Amino acid sequence: MDKINQRKSLKILGGIFVALILLVIICSFFLSNLLNPIIDKKLKEGIARSSKGLYHITYSDLSLNIPAGIIKIKELHLRNDSSIYRQLDYAKKAPNIIYDAKADALTISGISFWRILLYRKINIGAIDVDSLSTEITHRTRPYNDGRKADSNPYNLIKAQFNSIELGVLNAKGIRVKFVEVNNKNSNMQTVENFDIKVEKFLLDENSGDDSTRVLYSKNISLYIPEFETNLADSPYLISLKNLKLSSEDKKLTLSNLKMDPTLSLQTFAKKDMKNKPMIKLSIDSTSITGVNFNKLFKTRLFQADSAQVIGGKFDLAKDKRYQKDNVNKIGQSPAQQLMKIPFKFSIRNTKVKAIDLSYAQFSEKYFREGKIDFKNIKGTINNVSNDSTVLNSNKNMTANLTGDVYGKGKLNALFTFDMLNPAGIYSYKGSLSAMNVKEFNRILEPLLNFRLINGKVEKILFDMHGTDLKNWGKFTFDYNHLKIEMLKSPNAGSGKKKILSFIANTFFINDSNPDANGKYHIGKVDYNRNPNHPFFKVIWKSLLEGIIQCTGTNPKLLPD
Repeated sequence: MDKINQRKSLKILGGIFVALILLVIICSFFLSNLLNPIIDKKLKEGIARSSKGLYHITYSDLSLNIPAGIIKIKELHLRNDSSIYRQLDYAKKAPNIIYDAKADALTISGISFWRILLYRKINIGAIDVDSLSTEITHRTRPYNDGRKADSNPYNLIKAQFNSIELGVLNAKGIRVKFVEVNNKNSNMQTVENFDIKVEKFLLDENSGDDSTRVLYSKNISLYIPEFETNLADSPYLISLKNLKLSSEDKKLTLSNLKMDPTLSLQTFAKKDMKNKPMIKLSIDSTSITGVNFNKLFKTRLFQADSAQVIGGKFDLAKDKRYQKDNVNKIGQSPAQQLMKIPFKFSIRNTKVKAIDLSYAQFSEKYFREGKIDFKNIKGTINNVSNDSTVLNSNKNMTANLTGDVYGKGKLNALFTFDMLNPAGIYSYKGSLSAMNVKEFNRILEPLLNFRLINGKVEKILFDMHGTDLKNWGKFTFDYNHLKIEMLKSPNAGSGKKKILSFIANTFFINDSNPDANGKYHIGKVDYNRNPNHPFFKVIWKSLLEGIIQCTGTNPKLLPD
C-alpha cells in the first residue's frame, strides 16, 4: 500500500510540476505580449530623454520572447533632429559628432530577464545586426574645446544597473559614411561592406581598470575587404585590401596598399608649387604587431612593437621643365616631417623587404627622362616615433638598409636622425660594392648628355654628417679605367664630341684611383647646403663632391 501511495504521490507531484511549467510558459508568453508596448514606449522615451531630444528611434516591428530571452527589432532607424541640434548649438551644448543609423534587423538573444529583475544585471548572450548603415557628421564646435566628458560610461548606468555583460556582438556588411562639415575641401569618406565583432564585453565598476580589455571588451576584431579614397587637397588616390584588426592579438594587417597619382607627370608638375616629386606607391603586405589599443583609445597614441613591410614599389618622379628649385626646403628632412605629423605614434622596430625604389627626372634641357633604380631594398628602421615621451629615452631614429643599384652593385646605408635636435642633425654612412659604371648611363646620358664608356667601381665608402645648413665627412672611391664620352646636343643629331671627350679624359678626369702616379685621392667633403634643395638632393650633392675630389673632375662639367 505504501508503494502504491508513493506512486500516486509522485504522479500528483509530477502533474503539479508540469502544470506549473505550463503556467510559467503561458504567463511568459502573456507577459511578452503585455510588455511589448511597454518596452516600445520606454525605449523611445529613454533614447529621446538621454539625448535631450536630439535622437529618436523608429522601427517597423519589435517582438519580445521572454522564455527564449530574445528581442527582435526590424527596420531600425536612429535619426537625429536638426531643429533640436540647432537649439543645443544656440545653447552651446551641441556635440561635435552626430549620427544617423539604419539596420534591417537587430536581434538580441540570450537575455536573462530574471537577473535584471533580481540582481540589476543585464546579461546578453549575443547581439546580431543586419545591414547596418551609418552616417557620421563632424562639426567642430569651439565651445567644446577644453570640455571634459565623463570618461567612465559606468557612471551612466550605475543608478539603474550593476553591470552590463555581452557575450558577442556581430555586425556584418556595415556601411559608414563620414561627413566633415567644417572643412569644405575635405572629401566625403565612405567605408563599405566591412565587419565588426565584439567579444566578452563587460561594463561594471571594475572593468574600466582591466588592462586585458579594450573598450571594455576582451576582443574587438575588424575586417575591411577593400577601401579606396581620394586624399583631400591632393592629387592621389589611396586604396587597400584585406585590412584585419584584432585587439586580443594586438595585430593589424593589410595588403595591396597603394597610392596612385590621379594626374599625369606633366600635369602634376605644372600644378606643383612646392617642388615635390610625384609619388606612386604600392606595398604588397603590411603587418603591425604589439599594438597597444588601450593607449590608442585613451591617449590617442599609436604605439606598436614591430612592423613588417614586404614587397612593393616606391617610384618618385619630377619634370624639371616646370619644377624648379625655388622653394625653401629647410626643416623638411624625413625626421622633421615625421615630427610634424599631428597625431602621435611610435613603432619600435620596422622591417622592410623586397622593396624597389626609383627616381625619374625629365630634363628641362634635353627633354629626356633619366632614371636611377634601387632594387630589392631590405633592412630595419628602428624607433620610428614622434612621441616626445619615447624620444626622451632614445632620441635617435635609425634606418639600416641594403639594396642593389640598378640591380647590380650592393649599396649599404645607415641613416641616423636626431629626432629632437632643432638643427636637424643626422648622419649617413655606407658602401657600394663593385659594379660596371655603364649602368649609370641610364641617368647620366638623358640628364647630363655624356656617357661612361668604360670603367669599374671597385668600392665606395662614405661616412657623412649633416644639419639643415651643411654636410661634411669622408668619402673614398676606388675605381679603374674610367672613360667618358661627351655627346652632341640632341638637336645636332647623335654622336660624340671627339675633341671635348679627349680633353676631358686626358686633363680633367683621373682614370683610376689610385691615379697613374700612384696617388690615392680621398674626398674630404665640406658642403654648404642650398636651402632650396630637397633633403635627398642634398645627400646626393654632398656625395657628388666626394666623387669630384676622388676623380679630379672639373665641377664645370656637371650641371647643378
